[in-house]
Amino acid sequence: MKQILALIIFIFMSTGLLNNNVSAQEIDVNYINELADEALNFAKTNRFDEAKNKVQTINNILNSHYILTADESRILQSSFNEVIRSLDHDSINEEHVLRNLTKYRLVVDAVFTEHMPLWGEMEDSVLTAFQTLKDAYHIKDNDLFIHELKGFLSIYDLIYPSIVLDVPIEKVQKIDAQIQYLEQNAQQILISENGIETMEAIQMDLENLFKGTEEDEADPSLWWVIISTGGIIILTLTYVGWRKYKADKERKYRYKKKQKN
Repeated sequence: MKQILALIIFIFMSTGLLNNNVSAQEIDVNYINELADEALNFAKTNRFDEAKNKVQTINNILNSHYILTADESRILQSSFNEVIRSLDHDSINEEHVLRNLTKYRLVVDAVFTEHMPLWGEMEDSVLTAFQTLKDAYHIKDNDLFIHELKGFLSIYDLIYPSIVLDVPIEKVQKIDAQIQYLEQNAQQILISENGIETMEAIQMDLENLFKGTEEDEADPSLWWVIISTGGIIILTLTYVGWRKYKADKERKYRYKKKQKN
């Protein structure tokens, strides 16, 4: 009887200890998310050394106290390395740093959040970029189509590491194969009669990618940083690309005019 009673007490004590461990882990996760938020906000105000310290603190905590899956460890480390490389340059590119920190923030959230991931908030940016690409396809302008493709690939690249962690691998592989095919065969797709079918298939899969993601209860200021960063990247690519596109058009026009003369 005493042995049974001792076993029961041991079970309750063990359960209590396990619960305490879970609570401690939850506190650590909240702290990690706060550090990631702070790093992104520091970079937003050009406080790069402080941003770097926050990211390094996260990396130290994860390496010391967490058992991660192989994919989580690989993707987190790769994203961390990108951030550090961009912060270690003699001449820091603010846009490059913000981009890498945004990607890292989304990856950290994907690792520790089971529902309503932050990357789901990028849906409008991703789908808008692809719709712009489709519009360029209908115009049948090669230069504009390639420019818009680069813009879409850039914004999709922000969320790609996170979706690898959150979305079933078959789904990721399918859309990844389609996007790679689009990137490698852009000009052929543009002139193909069946090109629109490829574009619409990718658009449908992109929309399905975001199904099940809902708005998270994150700090509104964090949403603003992430959304504005995506917007900055798209606007910068659009502005630079449009200037190049216009310059190419003018150069071709002058060349044709010269040939006629």
